[in-house]
Amino acid sequence: MASITVILLGAVATIVSDACTFKDPADAGDCKEIPPLFLAAAPAIPLATLAFVQLLGMVAALRSYYIRAVENELRKYAPSPLADLAAVGPISPASYHGLITEVTTLRRGRAGYRILATMIMLVALGVFGGLTVYLAINLGGAYRNAILIGYGAAFLVLIADVVGATFGARFTFFEVARSYRDRQDRPLLNGSVPTDRSLTSYLLLPRPEDWIKWLFVPGGYLVAAWSTKGTVHWGALALAVLITEYLVYSARYQWNDIRGWADDESHPHSAARLRLPSALGQGTKVNKQRRLIVAASSIIALLRLAVAVLLGLAVGRTSAVLILIVSVFAIGILYEFLRTVESLERVPWAARVSTAGMIWIIVGTGYGLRYLAGVYVAGVSLADSIAITGALFTYLFGIMFVLLTWVLEASSYCREGTAATYTDGELQQPACWYAADQLCRKPHLMLLLRSISRVDVSRDPWQDYLPRNCGKVPVLKDHVPLLAPWNLAYWAACVVGAWLAVSMMRNSGGDDEVAKLAVVGLVGSVTVSRVSHSLCRTVTGLFIIVLLWLAAAWDGSQFGRPSVAMSVIPWALATVTYLAFRNQSYDALREFPKVLRQLVRKLGQAIIKAIVGHDTWQKIR
Repeated sequence: MASITVILLGAVATIVSDACTFKDPADAGDCKEIPPLFLAAAPAIPLATLAFVQLLGMVAALRSYYIRAVENELRKYAPSPLADLAAVGPISPASYHGLITEVTTLRRGRAGYRILATMIMLVALGVFGGLTVYLAINLGGAYRNAILIGYGAAFLVLIADVVGATFGARFTFFEVARSYRDRQDRPLLNGSVPTDRSLTSYLLLPRPEDWIKWLFVPGGYLVAAWSTKGTVHWGALALAVLITEYLVYSARYQWNDIRGWADDESHPHSAARLRLPSALGQGTKVNKQRRLIVAASSIIALLRLAVAVLLGLAVGRTSAVLILIVSVFAIGILYEFLRTVESLERVPWAARVSTAGMIWIIVGTGYGLRYLAGVYVAGVSLADSIAITGALFTYLFGIMFVLLTWVLEASSYCREGTAATYTDGELQQPACWYAADQLCRKPHLMLLLRSISRVDVSRDPWQDYLPRNCGKVPVLKDHVPLLAPWNLAYWAACVVGAWLAVSMMRNSGGDDEVAKLAVVGLVGSVTVSRVSHSLCRTVTGLFIIVLLWLAAAWDGSQFGRPSVAMSVIPWALATVTYLAFRNQSYDALREFPKVLRQLVRKLGQAIIKAIVGHDTWQKIR
């Protein structure tokens, strides 16, 4: 491994020496044009090799202490010295590692070995550090900052670990042995099998069920690029999604999961929601594990934000990334404050109701912010009509989306129940649902249930109720009150969708065109929300989408224009989403990715079957 490290350092030095970036144009000759990003990443390979060598060294140091302890124990049962070494002196059996340490340890080994080992470490680390600093100085700009901060932090960690495995090996072994001593009698599985996700899985991707939100940054980018006939830069789009969703918003979700850990653990579907994992164990061990989980999640969240800033430095968008972080966490602070206030039972009920209403208002801001991030990366001014209308539409769409999700989630806290009454000797079917006690801490969910007349939002008044979770019941499938909060958000989104449609078409029709489409969208959305039967509601929604397309091309000469077809997307997105939520239960909503994968697999199987034929398919399936 040491040889491989030297070879890799030589390879990186060769690449650097041939790069035109580091040569005078007059003496460039046949130099190679190497992208600066590749040059900045070149030290990462030898750094990884050095880190792996250090891991092996740490294991070797621990192994040395352990085997010497085993040899000391064995000598109690075989005390006679080795006869072949009698000329040297009484050398006991089982002394191989003891002899080796007289040569290889840096504390009391041979002087020549210590000099050579120290020289290897200093040369490898010195060459790596010097090469990295040379690249940083010559590349300059954002690359210099990224290289010095990124590699510098990794280099310090490596140096500290090298010292701990060499000069401080004895102290390291004592620390590791004490830790193992406290754990060695603990059952391997603590008498239980974990039912939720692992901590590593959570830290890699905190909320996989929120994958739908990853589409809003690309959506804003593509809408802005298409409406302005701009060029799509897929690399810039991918980087924007990475920074916005995987780094910034994932860090925000980790903070939210830490604050709501107690409520998430008591949720009826706590394991299936894939939030912050629970601690396994008993007594003080649980508290220790919980501290570890919270600390690990907090550290990874901060690292995510730091990486986002470093990527912003690397691409020259530092201010934009910082504004994004401040905006996301400013909204997050307000949301967490409101959630804290509404969960306190000592706060008057009227104040808790008002707080829940404010939560409903701000839940859509993240969707609008994602859309604006996509528009910004596309190079379109945030003062452009496509940015303003799109942000307002996605904000209202986000409110509708979240409220529909929440009312379905609230149903999972409920149980079907009725008085134990009989008619003609038969138990009557449950007539209503009653909210569980945990829901009383969440007025923003409880109040949504009051929009469903079949639900009595109170603590269970019956002693004997049917303990069946209502998460499997499509509570929105039938008639709901006209002025339900999600209906209001749906209507508003369809009205704003008219303004967005005109902006997407770059239409010069002005206010008359917006008013015409807004009226059609409002009437259509109200009609869809008033239809009780699920099939009729779906047919009505599809009819309204077609009607809106006809209204967008009123004079008949624009039916074939792509911009007219694209302009229907806001209404189609809002209506299809609304219909999907109205026709399913909370359990079906959570299992949607699984159902989607099954549909894709079945479609692929059908295509393969059609290509190879029925008989061959029966043999290969």
